Amino acid sequence: MQPPRLSSGAAEPPAAAGGPLVPEPAGAGDLASVAVLVGLLTLLRLWLAGTLGLAADETYYWLWAQNLSFGYYDHPPAVALLIRASTAVFGDTAFGVRWLSVLLAAAASLGVWRLVWRLTGDRAAALAGAGLVQATLFLGAGAILVTPDTPLVLFWILALLALAEVWRTGRGGWWLLAGLSVGLAFVSKYTAVFLGLGIVVWLLWVPELRRWFRSPWPYAGGALCLAVMAPVVAWNLRHGGASLSKQFGRAVPHAFDPRFVPEFFAGQAGLLTPLIGVLVLYGLVLLLWRAARQREAAATLIVATTVPLVLYLVWYGLFDRVQGNWTACLLPASIAAAVIGARSLPAAGPIGAALRLSLRFAVPVGVTLGLLVAAHALWRVVPLAADPTGQLFGWRAAAAAVEAAAARHGAGTIGTASYTTTGELRFHGSGRPPVVQLGERLRYAMEPEPDLERLRGMPILVVVESRRDGEVEAALNGRFGRVERVGTVDRRWRAPLFAPAAGDVVDRLSLFLASNPRGDGFPDIGPAR
Repeated sequence: MQPPRLSSGAAEPPAAAGGPLVPEPAGAGDLASVAVLVGLLTLLRLWLAGTLGLAADETYYWLWAQNLSFGYYDHPPAVALLIRASTAVFGDTAFGVRWLSVLLAAAASLGVWRLVWRLTGDRAAALAGAGLVQATLFLGAGAILVTPDTPLVLFWILALLALAEVWRTGRGGWWLLAGLSVGLAFVSKYTAVFLGLGIVVWLLWVPELRRWFRSPWPYAGGALCLAVMAPVVAWNLRHGGASLSKQFGRAVPHAFDPRFVPEFFAGQAGLLTPLIGVLVLYGLVLLLWRAARQREAAATLIVATTVPLVLYLVWYGLFDRVQGNWTACLLPASIAAAVIGARSLPAAGPIGAALRLSLRFAVPVGVTLGLLVAAHALWRVVPLAADPTGQLFGWRAAAAAVEAAAARHGAGTIGTASYTTTGELRFHGSGRPPVVQLGERLRYAMEPEPDLERLRGMPILVVVESRRDGEVEAALNGRFGRVERVGTVDRRWRAPLFAPAAGDVVDRLSLFLASNPRGDGFPDIGPAR
């Protein structure tokens, strides 16, 4: 079959250098194996999506989906639109919130397959990439959660695919898809500015691509990108730059504390899984060398759209903790780097042997680790002092107990001191009485204002997580004339496997009855800390 032709009539440029994958990755060596892998993992994740409770951030984003807007306090609106579409099919349940996100995670394999194939022309390497991406904990643990990273990864890889076509075909129309994808990535999460920066670096660095600066197509794509971004920017301008200020304010350094840098790299190794992490590191180093020395277009595309964000996060880690999911958008390009690097492994020596071992067993090891994480989330296999899966459990029963306490004490409102408690109580509760956070009202700019007469004229049952008990009690005493501690509600783990009794306590929520607010207006007790 003849290769596709450039618009000028010339053959496609040479694909990225390298030979066949040796050894063949176990579990990802042929189409049938990869299809079975993706299919089984997707079915498992769909089951988990409906079995595990929603994380606090997921219920918060669900609140956004009830009141669509062009912007929110924390992020742009794509995740709200995703949840709105998802729940329109299966309703306001954990499965209803998550199922579409799980399917998008499965589609990541298709995106990586296409990207690697277009960059290398190697279908076997492309299949390996499709399998490797599913074996990471980014998907093994993160695919069942719906976050702003979910649509961000989708549009990031669509942009890379469009840029690969720009390079391989020379057809300017692909710039429109690239611009649209970057704009939608920005509407997903502001991290997309690094994608835009990477595209400019790619064009400037690769000599054969500079001709595009004389073409109208990239500018048309850029205009389309800005048009998609405009409503989000306009929302920020109307709200004092709330969302942009919150996110880009992270770039302002605080106290120097470099211990977060090794923590960042350790976290990335864990989320990629160690064997895949080794392959990604080798691949990125190799592509960085090719981009620097040979100005290879494929290598530069991967490097320019990954390394700037990594360098920024390393710099950020000198001052504050870097959340592991902040690099989720780099996952498809990182896997592409791993596979491209694996096509050029050292012929001999311990490094080559370690890389070949990693390539051979990366998929089964990664899948096994993902299954262990899933088992722990379900049954708390290892009791941990600080267990992130704890937030998934006990909220439905807790919400019912809180509403019963509100009825007993004649409360007209259930008050909270954090968006996490607000989201969980609203999602799992009946809405009677209404749940209102007594602070950070900009988080709820998309909603109608709460009933001020009810807030001031009736007692408020305030629900507080144990870690903030004393802090919130002091704030309540400063804002209300009468504050009384009226009990607690236990939020419990799922009962252990084969055990009929309820699980251990995850958290003990304190209940305060507050009345007679001081001052005028909304009884604001200040921001969450």
